[in-house]
Amino acid sequence: MPGRAWGYWTRGKLDILQRYLDAFTTATKNKAFERIYIDAFAGEPENIDRLTGESLKGSAAIALSIDDPPFTRLRFFEKEDKAPRLKKALLAKYPGRDLKVIGGDCNERIPSELNILREWNRAPTFAFVDPSGMQAEWRTLKALAQFKKGRKWKAELFLLFAAPMFIRTLPVDDGSRVSDVNAIKIDRMYGTEDWLCIYHARLRKEISPSQARDEYLNLMRWRLEKNLGYRWTHSIEVLNEPGSIIYYMIFATDHEAGNRIMRDIYAKAAREFPKMRAEARRLRRQIEYESRGQNPLLDLDDEELYAPVRSDEYFYEHEPPSRPSLCERESTDITELQPGSQLAMPL
Repeated sequence: MPGRAWGYWTRGKLDILQRYLDAFTTATKNKAFERIYIDAFAGEPENIDRLTGESLKGSAAIALSIDDPPFTRLRFFEKEDKAPRLKKALLAKYPGRDLKVIGGDCNERIPSELNILREWNRAPTFAFVDPSGMQAEWRTLKALAQFKKGRKWKAELFLLFAAPMFIRTLPVDDGSRVSDVNAIKIDRMYGTEDWLCIYHARLRKEISPSQARDEYLNLMRWRLEKNLGYRWTHSIEVLNEPGSIIYYMIFATDHEAGNRIMRDIYAKAAREFPKMRAEARRLRRQIEYESRGQNPLLDLDDEELYAPVRSDEYFYEHEPPSRPSLCERESTDITELQPGSQLAMPL
């Protein structure tokens, strides 16, 4: 069965994951016998680069390939209909490993699986949370952060956060309003209704789309640090071929080693991503020319193809999140979600 096709940015994301997991287990080599890996959206067993057709090792295979030392207990979560195929592929390729593929909604299944793993919660733990949209809920991030409660360090989180989707999901035209379904999804993702302060500021035209995007990202990072207790969060933006932001990769840790390692990895990625994007643009242009029977060599060196990258695309410096300033009230967690919240209505 052919694998799922991904853009160049997926390769970059997975490169970062592999580099960090390798450093993560190495750092624990002489300090722990157990290492736990949690993958909330484990994906397909086969993946390919959509431009080159080359095989891409997915997050599950990457975690299982780390061997110096390896993760000792690995838990993969995927939708009910996709989990059996992933399980079959992983067990065939990695026999004898303590791995489980658990089907269903990861927000429902992760807390119960963490309870099963509780007796090993002394072990260094890493969680990869890679949703395609707003599927990752705050209660899941909270359960992961509290898994090692009473221990010196929390489980580290690597969260893909698609803040730009809010620009598409939250209409700002006159008379428009966010749907009840989307409002509830965002409530559950943040665990608070504070995102509405940002949305209402957009409706009043007090902030631009890019400022709103920055505020949505800042709110998530602020809550990871202030509400879940992580000492550091790092974020780096990932762009598509034309240069638009697809998502941010947020890393959360309260361990100095994790902070230092990911800061260095992000700095390297920030230098590499523009080159990867330029190469993806070159390949796409070549494919388009060849499909029309034209010679791609005649026009592959044009200014548009190799446009200068912005300085912030290859320079990375950690900046902590700031206290969200658009809400006057104190941030509060949602305990009960009611459809059609009045706060979701435009002002």
